[in-house]
Amino acid sequence: MDAFQTLLVASLLHDLGKLWQRTGEHHSERYARYGPETYGQHGAHAKWSADAVERHVPAWQTAAQPILQHHRPRERIGRLVALADRLSAAERDDTETERPAALPGGGALWAAARFGQRQLRSVFCRIRLDHTTASPEDACWPLAPLAFRDDVLFPLPGPVDEETERTSYQRLWQELVQGLSRLPESLDFEARFVTVLHLLARTTWCVPSAYYQQATPDISLYDHLRTTCALAAALERSGLDDQTLDSLLARRVPEWETPRLALLAADVTGVQRFLYTLTAARAARSLRGRSFFLQLVTEAVGRWLLRQLDLPIVNLLYAGGGRCYLLAPLPSEEQLTALRRQLDRILLATTGGELYLALAARPLACADLTEAERFAAAWNDLHRALQDAKTRKFSALPASELTTGLFSPRGVGGPEPPCTVCRREGAADQLEEDLRVCHRCSSLVALGSELLRARWVFLREVPPVLPQSPAERAPYHVVLRALGSELRLVHDDADLGALASLGRGTLLRVDSTDFLTEPALAAAARSGCIALGFAPLANAVPLERDGTIMEFASIAASGTGATGLGILRMDVDDLGRIFASGLGEQLSLSRLASLSSGLRLFFEGWLTEKARQWNRQGKPVYLVYSGGDDVFAVGHWNTVARFAQEIRADFRRFTSQNPALHLSAGIAVVPEHAPLYQTADEAKDALEAAKQRREDGRLVKDAVTVFGRTLSWPAYGAVAARAAELATAVEEHGLPRSLLQALAAIGRLYEDAYREAQHRRTLRPGQLVYGRWMWLAAYTLARAVERLGTATPAARSLTTLRDELTRPEVIGTLWLVSRWAQLLTRKEEPS
Repeated sequence: MDAFQTLLVASLLHDLGKLWQRTGEHHSERYARYGPETYGQHGAHAKWSADAVERHVPAWQTAAQPILQHHRPRERIGRLVALADRLSAAERDDTETERPAALPGGGALWAAARFGQRQLRSVFCRIRLDHTTASPEDACWPLAPLAFRDDVLFPLPGPVDEETERTSYQRLWQELVQGLSRLPESLDFEARFVTVLHLLARTTWCVPSAYYQQATPDISLYDHLRTTCALAAALERSGLDDQTLDSLLARRVPEWETPRLALLAADVTGVQRFLYTLTAARAARSLRGRSFFLQLVTEAVGRWLLRQLDLPIVNLLYAGGGRCYLLAPLPSEEQLTALRRQLDRILLATTGGELYLALAARPLACADLTEAERFAAAWNDLHRALQDAKTRKFSALPASELTTGLFSPRGVGGPEPPCTVCRREGAADQLEEDLRVCHRCSSLVALGSELLRARWVFLREVPPVLPQSPAERAPYHVVLRALGSELRLVHDDADLGALASLGRGTLLRVDSTDFLTEPALAAAARSGCIALGFAPLANAVPLERDGTIMEFASIAASGTGATGLGILRMDVDDLGRIFASGLGEQLSLSRLASLSSGLRLFFEGWLTEKARQWNRQGKPVYLVYSGGDDVFAVGHWNTVARFAQEIRADFRRFTSQNPALHLSAGIAVVPEHAPLYQTADEAKDALEAAKQRREDGRLVKDAVTVFGRTLSWPAYGAVAARAAELATAVEEHGLPRSLLQALAAIGRLYEDAYREAQHRRTLRPGQLVYGRWMWLAAYTLARAVERLGTATPAARSLTTLRDELTRPEVIGTLWLVSRWAQLLTRKEEPS
């Protein structure tokens, strides 16, 4: 290994021994080898880490010495690791100081490990915002290898007992050691490094990075290791000399206050238009491919930036939701402009301006990383710069290129009809007899279909190639190729061997963390430059019996009652504030990474599994997109209404009922033939309405809008339950369906009276508005009970409803309940 590679290994594995320590094993051999006096000087975990590298990653054993010395470093690599270690979690130099072991047998060492909490507290328990007062429960992540399962992903209400804890740590350590031992010797440094990074993600995601003096540890060992490595790499690439490095270790001014690093953010814009400007024709087949393509573009942009800046994969802190973040050496304005110009040129040439990438940077001094208030200010500055970049699309290009790329005539003209899917002109592929589909839509339909059967995704590194002439409707692979990436989907393990001859790339297991399979290892061994890993891809769509994607018309007819689609859009409220100020004085790069990782596990990992469960149960849910912090799903209108409830309940459990963390949702109920762009806009408008919900004059959000009505989640659950009860009374107990229309009219009368009282400003909080609706409701319900007979189940339901109508929350939602029940009981002949 060269010096930079040694630095990467030392910084990535500098605290690996912490996991080994917690197994409770006796290590008298190690104690004698390094000497008892070193336990209090360097920290025992440094020796465990160094020994772990020597034993289990012998190809990297030259990194053992800087790992051993990273608490009292002498050489340059050790000093860089020490600085990055402190900056990563904004910790003091002595944060990791440990109690010396009293006996060579190691018993006292385990006792020291019992000092403080030993399990990783969910970072979501720490989030606070101004309006939150209740304290969330103190929950811990399960000590288990990462898997997209309920029993692994959801935090436990408290720590497990000591014996279970020790056994769990032993299982995690053995899984890590076994994984390291299976890596082929033929792997080159880069392939081995990326594979080890994914192995750490699987085994150390739930392990606390610091536990001796930190009463409630909430930074995972994985996030601490990867951010430390990213900082070390960026510091080294910044051209730091030894004298400046010494000054930074001593926190001397002005070096401590001088910006040397930068946070970079890249945001793909035009996503909404690209995804949803579709007709209903074959939209289901195209949509999955489009959504996945946008994920690929985000990842490809991040990797392209890493190559331009000569940085390792760890410096790509996050990529998802159309946005990526990088930690880099401070670029000059000329460098930034050159990067923007190249990206503008690539996307203009391959998408005709349909997609644009905004790129912004915020300089960072070491002081910015160690003071929460300063780091929050830097984070906010970065996003203001990003918003500004979005308003100046393609501004880095010279006028001549803009004229050619944006303002020249488009389309082909003539009598040929446009693309059936996107309604744009262009060269077309004839997919079926009745369809004329452009090359891009054709490629995306094929991509979505292939993705259904894919078990592996291979992202290959290729030389970037721009098309010879602008290709406004270029197939997706042309866009990826221009960014230096190529995609291969592998459907069967038997096909993995063919990848060995393709060159450098990363082979990712789709939606499973079990990635070190024998066929994958064999392909990596033959190649020597293929890295192995895993990736959650939110790949959940309902299928027809023949294995094809279920079209929206079939989905619309799949549920109870009326035919129709439910379009769900959902996201986390106040996410910008949560990232900027939710962690308060504990904000740090590592905690920010932990927060991002946690959200990704929920939205990309768990929700995919949830949607698949519903599809297996015959309740079709098309998960168009789930990533970052938001969800876009399509299903039968009643299925989606219930799916949204479960997502919200799961999110509350995932975040340990923290009142600062909540979701809002918008549901549009539309005919199956409605254009997707229209339905997406309707759902977005509903989501925005939900985010305007107020209580006592205060904006609280945490709501759902459906059928044009905005409700809190508890009220929404009550409405769904009442609607189902009324529908059951109609279907099973003889309640006349015409009564639902009468109840809806009564509910509308009350809403009119309520709005009038609001207009007159005579309404007090919680007040029941009197009016004509009262006697009409009493008369209608009394007559209905009389006709049904007082002893019947339907009559009892109506009597209960009559008694509850004096409650504002019941009469205020009567129209919505009645409308919902009407749709549930509508009988329609299949078309």
